[in-house]
Amino acid sequence: MSDTDDSIPPPLAGDSADDDALWAIFSGSRTPMLLANDDRRYVNANAAACELVGYTIHELRAMRIDDLTLPEYRPFLDDIWADFLQRGGTIGQFAILRADGTTVRVELSATAHVAPGLHLSIFINPAVAGEPLGLAEDDGKGNIDEPVRAVTEHSGQLLDDTERRVVTLLAMGLNWHEVADEIGAPASEVRSVMQSAMDKLGARTRAHAVSVAIRAGEIDLPEAPGS
Repeated sequence: MSDTDDSIPPPLAGDSADDDALWAIFSGSRTPMLLANDDRRYVNANAAACELVGYTIHELRAMRIDDLTLPEYRPFLDDIWADFLQRGGTIGQFAILRADGTTVRVELSATAHVAPGLHLSIFINPAVAGEPLGLAEDDGKGNIDEPVRAVTEHSGQLLDDTERRVVTLLAMGLNWHEVADEIGAPASEVRSVMQSAMDKLGARTRAHAVSVAIRAGEIDLPEAPGS
């Protein structure tokens, strides 16, 4: 691959079913997702992430997580990153510094070690999710430094078929009403199903649930909406 290639390669080196599932979700989702290496350098991002941050995939590959972090929080990143790697994940709210100098606030779920040396961040932008985050105006950092342990082992699958379908569709970036149309149920029922899935996964937010479900192999290979 040349240095000027802006195509998005598969995020993992292997060819297992888990890798295929992660790649299908990662590449096709309308939810912004990025992969960073142990040095906090971005190695991949999907189209939704590129649109959110305002950089091309080629530009992101020359950047680190630090570059999208507000300057006042960069001095704390070494400690936060070390804690994140040790505990396996973090959830919270985060302010992204975009290419044009503006700041956008998102819900963040990051999962360490989705593959050797690779770490996944999932952002839900209020404009994408269709719901406000309720962030305090004076705190762009939110609780980014509150680490949580990602689910990494199961004895069998945790989610039933409906829960798995709802989590998969939300991972693809569909909103509540679009998911309801896909599964033929009211939006209120979709929310109830998602809450049940979050409870089973030990997740506190939708972004966290998607991250944990990907890591735990609980997400199905997606079909195109309407198929």
